[in-house]
Amino acid sequence: MPTRSAKPKLGRLEKLDPTDYWQTQADFQQWLTDDETLELLNEATGLVLNLPAAAAAATENYALLVDTASEADRDTGRDGPGEATVLVAACLESPQMADLGQLLAWVAAETDAITTVVWVAPTFSAEMSLTLDWLDQTSEVAFLAMAVELWRIGKTAMAANFIPACGAVDASEGELEPETTESVAEVEAEAPPEPEPEPEPEPEPLTELQQENLDFWSGLCDRMDRQGTLVKPGSPATAATMGFAIARAGFRLHTILDRDHSSLYTELLLSGTDAQPHFHLLAQEREAIADEVGLPLIWDGAGDEACMVACTRAEVDLSNRDRWPDYQAWFCDCLERFYEAFFDRIKRVDAAAYQPLPRSRRDTFSEALILPGQSRG
Repeated sequence: MPTRSAKPKLGRLEKLDPTDYWQTQADFQQWLTDDETLELLNEATGLVLNLPAAAAAATENYALLVDTASEADRDTGRDGPGEATVLVAACLESPQMADLGQLLAWVAAETDAITTVVWVAPTFSAEMSLTLDWLDQTSEVAFLAMAVELWRIGKTAMAANFIPACGAVDASEGELEPETTESVAEVEAEAPPEPEPEPEPEPEPLTELQQENLDFWSGLCDRMDRQGTLVKPGSPATAATMGFAIARAGFRLHTILDRDHSSLYTELLLSGTDAQPHFHLLAQEREAIADEVGLPLIWDGAGDEACMVACTRAEVDLSNRDRWPDYQAWFCDCLERFYEAFFDRIKRVDAAAYQPLPRSRRDTFSEALILPGQSRG
């Protein structure tokens, strides 16, 4: 029998709402100035952006970066090789005209320095794209709009993608090139007919279990919207796990339906190369955290790049929909407690401050710890 080739298993892509990952403008802007993000942005824009060594003007909405490529090499029609200043602006929602006014105010304040504006947001309306196109054509400053997409690969890995949003106008609405002598009618006559768009495939029907998960999480999101909560609910999922953003990248709250063990779990998942340092630094305050949460906590730091702090509710019957409101109320309460106890700590935890224990001591600590919590009344 022939053996299978050792190919990596393909993961499933799921498009996410960017606001499920970046909770604030400041987080979004900080991510845009990270080295890895700048590499992606450079590939999408054709620029060579770098964070200058000297302190540059920066807020939670924009940052001034240096483009080290020659503008003449990019054939922009603007003279002068060498470094140029680029304003990179962030908008967590689809920009409105009021946001454009603020953006132009920033440009005006730095008018002698800025040569290019890169505006990043999840989506841009057709009206906004046309306006930015017009500004790009009539202004001495180049305007680029980049839509950012966020995808999850499998259960945990995530990736971002930039798509140019300016210039997305039907070609029939544009003008002919100056050197063209043919009439519009002749050009249209010679153009080959556009192929008919292929119909989008019908989505696969949900399984009974997927539909049950979707119904449960939809009820949880509705409850969170009604009662108001610090935790921002995302889109209901068809999986047995639903995620929620908290504080910064590398940390995420999860609610889990464990049918195999008739249990519910609320967990804080720490992921990435700094998961272990972050876990051990937070665990130094585990007694204070347990008191604040008021529930027994499970501390599991056994994974190299995935650690978690969780609480559980046992002996649940998810097949009984009449019990769902009680279970959803438990999730809401746990999420709120975890958010209040961990948010500020996550914001200030610094992996560089971690001093590993000797290996023998660390192994014993990495085992799961269950700490009792005190009721908050």
